[in-house]
Amino acid sequence: MRTFSDRSTAAAEVLCVAIIYSLALSLTAQSTGNCISKTQNGRTPGHCISIRECEYFMRILSSVNLAQSDRILLRDNQCGARGRDVQVYTETRALLLNCCHLSNDLQVCCPSTDGLGSLKHPLLPQDCGSVRWQRTNVTETRIKEFPWLALIEYTKASNEKIHACGGVLISNRYLLTAAHCVTSAAANNLQISAVRLGEWDTSTNPDCQFQEHTNVADCAPVYQDIGVEQVISHPLYNRTDESQVNDIALIRLAQPALVNQFVEPICLPNKQLRADELEGLITEVAGWQAKSSSRMKKSTVTITSIEECQKKYARQNLHLQSSQLCGAANSNECHGNSGGPLMLYKNGGYLLGGLVSFGPVPCPNPDWPDVYTRVASYVDWIHGELRA
Repeated sequence: MRTFSDRSTAAAEVLCVAIIYSLALSLTAQSTGNCISKTQNGRTPGHCISIRECEYFMRILSSVNLAQSDRILLRDNQCGARGRDVQVYTETRALLLNCCHLSNDLQVCCPSTDGLGSLKHPLLPQDCGSVRWQRTNVTETRIKEFPWLALIEYTKASNEKIHACGGVLISNRYLLTAAHCVTSAAANNLQISAVRLGEWDTSTNPDCQFQEHTNVADCAPVYQDIGVEQVISHPLYNRTDESQVNDIALIRLAQPALVNQFVEPICLPNKQLRADELEGLITEVAGWQAKSSSRMKKSTVTITSIEECQKKYARQNLHLQSSQLCGAANSNECHGNSGGPLMLYKNGGYLLGGLVSFGPVPCPNPDWPDVYTRVASYVDWIHGELRA
């Protein structure tokens, strides 16, 4: 299976790179975990991870002519030791196994959003997509997992309130969801009245989770129900178009969300991120769609070929565009709510790859991939709609 770290390692195989550092060190280091990474474009939030897992620095190390400024970046971004005198040299492919293992234990402050991350915007946070939990491959989630997930509250004419679609927080004032989640509300005599943030278990408030093998509880604050000031559907979205192109909408909150360990924005992707670059990647979805639990559940989704997906859906007279993504669910039940996020784990943090748009009913269906709105296609539109 192809991953971004695999591609970085493949590049390193062309020019085998070994890191040799001196033993006389001054240890005034960045701590393990969140850190501030120095990049060629300035400082940005990062995470201390193995250099072999960091595409940003592996790409630098793979260059034929390593500049002195690159050596300085490598030196200044080491976690656990600052001021190390880094010597980098190249070897032939035959020496790969002899040289490359030397860098396995080198921890660097890897920029969380560099490469695939969106360009900076004054109304979007630089600190986003942080991982404050131990990642696992099981469907059960921890209480702090995916703090950018949201539930949209609808109010019926009878004043009854329900939660149906999901959304994803991108700043303390804005979240993204699917356009069909907002345009269908009026058609069904529903009003979008609020957004819920900081939810984990819909049957309790506040939520608590006991740590394994102990009686110590990890408890979140009460969830935040915040009113809606404005709903902005993409101007080219057509609710009657069964292909659901441009299925994306912004919701502006009536007041800023209180950001904490349980409520935090996700990072937007770079608008240059193409659908074919994602093909074969293992991504994640999460939400409250599963009937088996009141808690948020998650599963992985493998991004499939957009060309093959277009051919398959064309047989149903649905015409998918390059602004959409297709993914095969790796689970036996659906977890992501409509409008919820398709998430990419990259360099120690999460980027927003897509929004749940539509798929087979019942779901999941191994013969029919789900369809997502590819958020990278709409970064310019998102930026243009933001206001202070």
